[in-house]
Amino acid sequence: MKIQLTERPTSAFVCSLIGGLIGLLDSIVLTNSWFYMYANTGTTFNYSAWYLVGSLNFTAVQALALFAIGVVCGFLTIFGAVLQYSGRKSRVKTGSIVVLAATVVAILSTYFGMILGGILATYGAYVGLKWEPGRAATP
Repeated sequence: MKIQLTERPTSAFVCSLIGGLIGLLDSIVLTNSWFYMYANTGTTFNYSAWYLVGSLNFTAVQALALFAIGVVCGFLTIFGAVLQYSGRKSRVKTGSIVVLAATVVAILSTYFGMILGGILATYGAYVGLKWEPGRAATP
């Protein structure tokens, strides 16, 4: 059975993909810049997580682990977006759940693309979860 382009959740795919790319790029830039800045000095740096508990101090290795989580979540978001584009209802739902889970973890660890990527990916996951074959993808 051939799937027509109108039967794919294109808007869910595009939003999730752009959100994943923004989050991945943000995490890679933060990982490289902050790790190299503090790796050789052994000092701590201040990670402002004011929306959770206030200001936290991390060593360079802890910061690397924190931003590595963001990189993995960015890749998982992109993987979920590709699953969403398959057009099969089960894969679209699975991809949407992967995108949503990766977005929640990434927002808690690295602000996920300065929130813009998180908002786009969350919207893409929502549209993917609400998508039904045979109708338009936008709610």
